[in-house]
Amino acid sequence: MTDTQEGTLGKLVRKVEERADAGEKVSIGLIREIAGQRAAGPMLLLPALIVVSPLSIIPGLPTMVGLNTVLVAAQVALGREQVWLPKWLTERCISAKHAKKLLKFLGPVSRVADGVVKPRASFLTGALMRRTGAVVCILVGCIMPLLEFIPFTSTWAATVIAIYALSITARDGLLAVAWAGLVAGLVTLAWTFLG
Repeated sequence: MTDTQEGTLGKLVRKVEERADAGEKVSIGLIREIAGQRAAGPMLLLPALIVVSPLSIIPGLPTMVGLNTVLVAAQVALGREQVWLPKWLTERCISAKHAKKLLKFLGPVSRVADGVVKPRASFLTGALMRRTGAVVCILVGCIMPLLEFIPFTSTWAATVIAIYALSITARDGLLAVAWAGLVAGLVTLAWTFLG
């Protein structure tokens, strides 16, 4: 797949794959380096996709991703330009064996996503949407450690984060609206069952 055919997610995945093939460990720090300190969307997106992948069964992984989500999303909600993360979190990495499994999963996912997602109605991904969505992601990130004990729930939580992150990364306003509908539907469903 060439640069001209790749979309937002495909380019990110390819860059991670190139660095992993060169012997680097896949870590949050590597994702930040590839995305740039100003790129909050990819810093939310790629870690969330790790939890969507089969690697979500690794103990402690959803908790780490939840913590990353809270820290990054809080800075987006506050309107910060540059995203800061503590060194101990950026150095957390997955093994080479798990990295290969992750990249094998992300290849087809990125091709499907890039076939659908594109810059459109970008005004819908402006500051209000970014900050409101970031608050939702903070709440989801906070509950992710608890969801580790309930099968498949951390995957759903990570999906909510990933769709938001992809919409602001690609500046796809229609995806942002679809994400808002998904969140509203999940809240209604939870309210129905808990109420």
